[in-house]
Amino acid sequence: MSSKGTVLVTGARGTVGNYVASLAEAAGWRVIASDISDRGVRVPMRGEVRVADLRHEDSLPRLVEGCDAVIHTAAELDVTKAAAALSAINTEAVASLYEAASAAGVKRFVHLSTAALYERRDGPIDEDTPLAPEGPYGLSKLGAEVFLRGLDPERKPHWTVLRAAPIYGRRGRHFAASLLAVGPIIRLTTPVVPRPAGGPEGTMVHAEDVARASLFVLEHPDAVGRAFDVSDGDVLGLGERIGVTFDAYGLRSISTGKTPEAFFELLSRLLRTRNLAGGLDTAAALAWRTVVARHRLKPALRPRFDREVLDLVGRPLIVRAERLRSLGWEPRFPRFESGFAEVLRWYQAERWVPRYS
Repeated sequence: MSSKGTVLVTGARGTVGNYVASLAEAAGWRVIASDISDRGVRVPMRGEVRVADLRHEDSLPRLVEGCDAVIHTAAELDVTKAAAALSAINTEAVASLYEAASAAGVKRFVHLSTAALYERRDGPIDEDTPLAPEGPYGLSKLGAEVFLRGLDPERKPHWTVLRAAPIYGRRGRHFAASLLAVGPIIRLTTPVVPRPAGGPEGTMVHAEDVARASLFVLEHPDAVGRAFDVSDGDVLGLGERIGVTFDAYGLRSISTGKTPEAFFELLSRLLRTRNLAGGLDTAAALAWRTVVARHRLKPALRPRFDREVLDLVGRPLIVRAERLRSLGWEPRFPRFESGFAEVLRWYQAERWVPRYS
């Protein structure tokens, strides 16, 4: 029996959940790894895998049975889904899971949210920035936070919310997939890719650092009943960030100079029109299929021009993590350049993306 107790990790085959399960076990927790399927979920050495669909309330009492804590990373991340589908996972399932955990005597509940909830502004944002999400995805994530904040402060399990900057990491299939695809798609047409510069500034965060932050707040008494931002703090313009991905691949590139900010704003507005965004999305999918065929890759990624990507194209998102740092947390990957290179090696080893000599 672990000295720290038993922790349930939902979304255990996901980008963050996979890291949480491994790190929790290494830290001395007995881990219950859960997802909607056991496919791709590593069986903990001192725990077990419990398959559960969080939308089915009758499966939740068994899921949380014997647990001392919950780290909830499971979510519907496909922002193209209907509002009802997003709400069912990102709002209603969170409330149901919390209620089941409360009935089972669970003591702590860590919920992974998103910095996309914040009102967007030119400068840095932090936990005091007003929440003003746009679209069904953001509203569904806000709904879960509203539920948690509305609970009696004395009620258990005590909750903590983590609002993560855009996440990249092993297994990522959303914004990370788009970053991974840009260089190889451009490389289809030219041996020397144009290197952009400028664009809206933002921060990101490695999935392992989000997992580390989840365990950190789980065990920190001053984290109870509070929300914390998670970010690497490495502020880069969109053009520079794309350039970093070119370097990680080893692609030859040539600078095109700094692109005016107005271009990115105009591009974002244009991409929000259904016909243009849909056309570019289709074109990207076709181009990626060509990359997959040419390099004999697994068809595991599907780059998209979804709302999350469009928001990052047109507007800054500089997320601070000073509140979390003040408690003693520090990212393992404070630089996007080193973190992305580490992640890219995994994608290449899995043959999800190409290698270049």
